[in-house]
Amino acid sequence: MAVVRIVTDSTAFLPREKMEAYNIKVVPLYVHFPDEIILDGSIDNKVFFEKMKKTSKLPFTSQPSPGDFLKVYEPIINNGDEIVSIHISSGISGTVESAATAARMLQTDRISIVDSTVTSGGLALLTIAAAEAAEEGKARDEIVDLLEQLKKKMKVLFVPATLEYLKKGGRIGGAQALLGTILQIKPVLMFKDGKIEVFDKIRTMKKAMRRMVDELPEKGQNLRITILQAEAVETAGILKELIEERLPGTAVEIMGISPVIGTHVGPGVIGLAFLQK
Repeated sequence: MAVVRIVTDSTAFLPREKMEAYNIKVVPLYVHFPDEIILDGSIDNKVFFEKMKKTSKLPFTSQPSPGDFLKVYEPIINNGDEIVSIHISSGISGTVESAATAARMLQTDRISIVDSTVTSGGLALLTIAAAEAAEEGKARDEIVDLLEQLKKKMKVLFVPATLEYLKKGGRIGGAQALLGTILQIKPVLMFKDGKIEVFDKIRTMKKAMRRMVDELPEKGQNLRITILQAEAVETAGILKELIEERLPGTAVEIMGISPVIGTHVGPGVIGLAFLQK
């Protein structure tokens, strides 16, 4: 049986040790500043956000080209292996379409493209689940079926410090209705059907974090939780404490977000991605 290799994109922002442990290949997106183009994940986040604060014009992002995917896909296919390629939601990026175009160019039926319908920590959780299934010897179709089932159980919630970045980047989706409001609110946003929508409107960050924690299952069995943060380490620590109060003993991972996602949500964002198998 052919080996199934897992491919994802840089918005999953997987730690290098996990990429190496599971032999996951990552195709980067791009951040375009007025003076340079940066490969997503190629610079330290602190350096990135400092650069973003100083730039006269907000950077924009772009998807990988089909050629970027071909560079990753071709060696795997030529080796006789198969691919499950899982990526940032097609509702906010054209990455899935670039991946599909590359697969068509190779004229092979050994590549499966999966739209995660989320990104960041949610995409990371799905990618690791796919990699674990591949390690267990599951066939490509079985891994795709697993991912489709897990997508239904996945939840990604986040609270941006401001909606301005989502607005400027054109990814604001259903949260558009919140712009211009006179209320001092902390909107809890979510991914729904692959797009960003309003989950709830809360008055303070602490209450917004409690609202996210309320969505966790009652039991921590087979539950994977990831806290997402950008320049919000202290807030992430508070959220972790709230989760541990609710579900003592449940493992909680804190991770950053990639520069591409940071471009759209801005510094200060805090989020929660969880999945119960």
